[in-house]
Amino acid sequence: MKFDDILETLESDGKILDFKFEKSQIPVYLFVRFILIQSLINKEFNLSNPHVKANKKSIKEIFKYIYHTLKSNLFFAPKKDIYIFSSGIVNKFENNKYTNRLYDEFYKLFKGKTQIIESSVKMSYLLPKKEKIYFRDLIDIVIILCSKAVKFKKDDIYEIDMFIEYLRNKNLFEGNDTIYNNIRSILVKTSKKMSISFWIYAKFLKIKKTKMIIVEDAHYFGHLPLLVEAKKLGIKTVEYQHGYIGLAHPAYNYHKNIFQYIKVYLPDYFLTHGDYWSHMSRLPSQKIPIGLAALSNKIDKIRMSKKISNKILFISGGTVFEELNQLIGKCLKSMKNLGYEILLRPHPSEVPAIEIRYSNLIDQGVEIDTSNLYDILQKVEIVIGMEVSTVLYEAVCFTNKVYMMNTKYTNFYEPISAFITFNDDMELVSYIEKSKILEHDVNYFWDNNWKQNYINFIENTIGIKK
Repeated sequence: MKFDDILETLESDGKILDFKFEKSQIPVYLFVRFILIQSLINKEFNLSNPHVKANKKSIKEIFKYIYHTLKSNLFFAPKKDIYIFSSGIVNKFENNKYTNRLYDEFYKLFKGKTQIIESSVKMSYLLPKKEKIYFRDLIDIVIILCSKAVKFKKDDIYEIDMFIEYLRNKNLFEGNDTIYNNIRSILVKTSKKMSISFWIYAKFLKIKKTKMIIVEDAHYFGHLPLLVEAKKLGIKTVEYQHGYIGLAHPAYNYHKNIFQYIKVYLPDYFLTHGDYWSHMSRLPSQKIPIGLAALSNKIDKIRMSKKISNKILFISGGTVFEELNQLIGKCLKSMKNLGYEILLRPHPSEVPAIEIRYSNLIDQGVEIDTSNLYDILQKVEIVIGMEVSTVLYEAVCFTNKVYMMNTKYTNFYEPISAFITFNDDMELVSYIEKSKILEHDVNYFWDNNWKQNYINFIENTIGIKK
């Protein structure tokens, strides 16, 4: 299966956009597009969900969550020209405080004009913060609570059922009712939340009188009411790249035939980490290379050199953790015989289930690493992954020994890999013994002129001078 085949099947004739919510006339497909396409990919490659359920909260933790949700809710945020809507998971802990690794540098460039608004991480806030942050959870809670009182809309239910029938006729999941039922459930809930979502975001934006919003994950359509209301008010809408993107990423690749119909629901601009990433997406938003401040600031302080280290770092993306267990288990003894210490870095969403997923490796002496990413990349000689991840690209800035396993899954996302590829544990160990290295151009992946690029973008887009 090729990703472009999925786009051709679903989007080439545009008919999938014909099913719309009655009042807003927004295609229902957009709200479940990512889930639908990702489900097809998961089925093809038997992938797991990297986002594990959080541990049950104590009464104290629940009250703490409620307290901060109310105390620092987004309606208390001061009026600013730029609002950045960020997830909480992109925070890093350093010097006893949490900093937003994606947006804090942007915030500092236009400190008097910018406000960051974060979501919680599984109903927890990462505190204390280095900068003053407000939280958006209250608006989500209000929308959910209000939707409970909304009656089902017959016209919407009809459109949703027709849409499900349309999908069934394409035989996408061979009679798997679970996926269709899940999609229907999401759309019914979306229908009930829609009116209040548009109303509350319109009120918020009118009160704050902002000029630009930068919305993480905007291309997933999860924040569609926020974007639509912002565009109605003439507010510039932006997404900044937060992780890996490639020509098979569901959120950042669309069939060209539907560009003109969906661009009104997507950000005006998509800011990327560099030219490479701009070429790895197909979407109607205007793409502008900016860079990645946290990475550039780090590599400015170091120089590539022959690294004296005995550490190998395996990277988990969370979707093939069983296969990763098997790979490490097979080559662990050989790597230890070569004098290496083995570390495993889980995906942030796996953290609550580390001991469940990787207990066997931990018992065999594999060290779990959850430290600052760039600090650990400076300390290891070799980085290995079984999934395509921005961490592998970031690792190129610190070592010339970055390996990715050659599988149907990785070939699906990266037919031509930028890394050293291997087919099995024996080949991996052989390459390590031979000290195989890759050739790389850091600036091709990561534009190091991020500061001036961002300043230019803000000045040219909304007229704010630095």
